[in-house]
Amino acid sequence: MIKESFDATTGKTYPAYGFSNRDEYRNLQPKEASKILYGIKANLDLNSQMHSILYSKVYSGLLNFLIPESVAKTKLMSTRRGAKMSPEEKNKRLLPHELTTILLDEIMNLKQKPTGNSNQIVVEQINKRMTKDKFSALEMGIYRVQTLENDFISKRQNRGLGRRLVFTTKARG
Repeated sequence: MIKESFDATTGKTYPAYGFSNRDEYRNLQPKEASKILYGIKANLDLNSQMHSILYSKVYSGLLNFLIPESVAKTKLMSTRRGAKMSPEEKNKRLLPHELTTILLDEIMNLKQKPTGNSNQIVVEQINKRMTKDKFSALEMGIYRVQTLENDFISKRQNRGLGRRLVFTTKARG
């Protein structure tokens, strides 16, 4: 992604993107490239931190998942509009639910593994043939959002703004 690419099928040229946090790419990526990529180099401590953040978001109810594919398909087919859809339209409409089902299957295939360190969380796959790509992508995405939120809150507090809640009421007249 750090180099401009050309799709011969569509004839479209895609711009290069750069890393905002990885110095080792500074000389490899074009200087004019938008610095929108954020590289995560995982290690035991960072993995544990990402697991912890994800679990806290899920268990606190701050992260919700789509309904499973089977439920979505039943609901879709019970509507007139869904019954009239072509197979391609149905597949396109149900794809997010299918991917959610795969993600949930990946999560169900994980178990916490005990470590010698009480503050570390390690997960391992029960069935090694099943991937955990979607779980890892979700976890890294949630981690990145959390770090951006923390940076934003920290900057506001450093400027003396803090977290201000404003409540208003509308007067009825």
